[in-house]
Amino acid sequence: MDTDATGAQQQPDDTAAIRALIEPWTRSAIDRDWDAMLAMCTYDVVFSPPGESKVSGTALRPWLEAYPIIKEFNWGFDKIEVRGDLAVGVGWGEMTVEIEGQEASTSIKLADVLHRGEDGAWRFSHVIWNENEAAD
Repeated sequence: MDTDATGAQQQPDDTAAIRALIEPWTRSAIDRDWDAMLAMCTYDVVFSPPGESKVSGTALRPWLEAYPIIKEFNWGFDKIEVRGDLAVGVGWGEMTVEIEGQEASTSIKLADVLHRGEDGAWRFSHVIWNENEAAD
């Protein structure tokens, strides 16, 4: 078993397990399957979208329902650091959404925090993203 920079034991497949969340997260976002998305999150997950206050708790589902329809979504992690049951993934993304019948595309940067639960599954606990371009 490997150790991380702190000397803590790290499962050799931690980063693979975290990367395996990308496809189901993408699918749940495009399908607007918020139950599936939230199942990949901790009970106290926080979303930090660009240009808005953080969203969590009972405000999260209505916020997701109001989010523009996602037509295309590609993203990934450039780097994942694991420290015990805590991980941070930093990456990139491209998204096309539909707003009032018009499609708009943007590129994003992201930094997500994940926690490994007692069941061994990695779940998002803080979902953070910002646009690469300044808003007009």
